[in-house]
Amino acid sequence: MTAKQLRAFIAVAQTLNFAQACERVHLSQSALSLNIKALEDSLGGRLFSRTTRHVRLTPEGEALLPLARRLMAEWDNVQDELRQRFTLRQGRVAIAAMPSFAGNLLPALLRDFRNRYPDINVTVNDVINEQVIEMVQDCYVELGIAFEPAPSISLHFTPLYLDRFVAVVPAESVLARLQVVGWQQLLEHPFISLQRPSAVRLMLEQHLREWKLTLPVAFESHQFWPQ
Repeated sequence: MTAKQLRAFIAVAQTLNFAQACERVHLSQSALSLNIKALEDSLGGRLFSRTTRHVRLTPEGEALLPLARRLMAEWDNVQDELRQRFTLRQGRVAIAAMPSFAGNLLPALLRDFRNRYPDINVTVNDVINEQVIEMVQDCYVELGIAFEPAPSISLHFTPLYLDRFVAVVPAESVLARLQVVGWQQLLEHPFISLQRPSAVRLMLEQHLREWKLTLPVAFESHQFWPQ
């Protein structure tokens, strides 16, 4: 039983006239008859009683008609929904983003996306870098915004922008009055750092190890929220 056969059956059942049904489904009379016969053969019996002057539905045809209408309505709905998804007129997308991106750059991007695609629902997962990678690997989200993953991780990565580290010090600190601050001067003071396995923490420690230096961490935090 095919969609084409059901459309042919519905057209004949509604018009009870093969010539009119041909016009509705854009088929020749022989093609229409072949579709009806193939449908009857697949179901095991006649759906129409035909004479030279009249076409009538058999009891089995009458039973099939509401079912066929419902099937074709659902078929059309599925086609329409998928077309709309492919043309970005409706659907859903889930993304994961690091807090530094989710709280700063992402809101403006989401506003622009919403203006362009108002019927696309977006779910944002505000998680640390490592969880972003895991959520993409587990197919929990379609897109993740994170630091570049290690080459051993089989993900497609596209650079969006370059970021830089800055030192934030109290206004009364002697470092605040300096134009340039080196690592040796910074490391004389206690650090507030992200907890391991934060990618930011690991990158800082890896950089310092190359200079045979260590990070003097006094306080650790799960996330930083600028005031």
